[in-house]
Amino acid sequence: MKLSFVSDDTLMDLRINYDSYKEHYYTQDNEWFDHYFREEGRVIESKIEFEMPVFNLDEDYAVSDKENVKIIYEALKHLNVSQATQERLWTGLAHLQYRDFIYYRIKSELQNKKDQRINTALFFKNGNKRSLFVHILSRLWWVGYMTHDEENRNNPYWLTDFFCEKDFSARCVVFFSSNFTSNRNITKGILKSLIKLQKKGVSIKRDHFVQANKYLNVVGGAMILDILSTDEVEEMIDKYLVKYYGIKLEEELVDK
Repeated sequence: MKLSFVSDDTLMDLRINYDSYKEHYYTQDNEWFDHYFREEGRVIESKIEFEMPVFNLDEDYAVSDKENVKIIYEALKHLNVSQATQERLWTGLAHLQYRDFIYYRIKSELQNKKDQRINTALFFKNGNKRSLFVHILSRLWWVGYMTHDEENRNNPYWLTDFFCEKDFSARCVVFFSSNFTSNRNITKGILKSLIKLQKKGVSIKRDHFVQANKYLNVVGGAMILDILSTDEVEEMIDKYLVKYYGIKLEEELVDK
């Protein structure tokens, strides 16, 4: 199977005329969508081959999101970064090959006609960077890309499992909003540090991600973060979080 994009004109039409089309989303009107995309020029078939994955459709999104990050990244691991930033690709997949998954993942929003979330789930409505981690499909691929650890041959998704264990949607936005977290070494260094804390008994919360981001944002004004290795980032975050959270955290880090 080959990946299909929507054309620029089609993307613009769907975005601008959403109010005219929204009832078809609410009712999951596949007949209308199939007819719409059969019109000449609506869809552009790429040369990118892929095998259509079988998604996890667990009732608990905390379960399915984690598994689907791995599933979609494995299926589309051969995408390059430039391709994976294109709204035409993710909007196309959401409306074409992965439409049933969209119905499943935003079922409540469709039933309750929450137009704002439906729009951000299907289109890039939050700026290019933020949208990658808000769009219902692209965020799965990008979390997979940013957390996949090819050096760990036993389980290259060990960082993914940690990141996706809870608060997936919130973590996506909070953690990947900063420009420096586009660097995979930095992302992995932060996650490895947080996993280390967790293993010492610290309950990892949103604030730990926020503080790590804030610290590197400050440090980034005095040094070039992109030249740091994963180990160097991990060590910096270790020291900062111990200092930031004070004596209580240091006590928790003592081996029992």
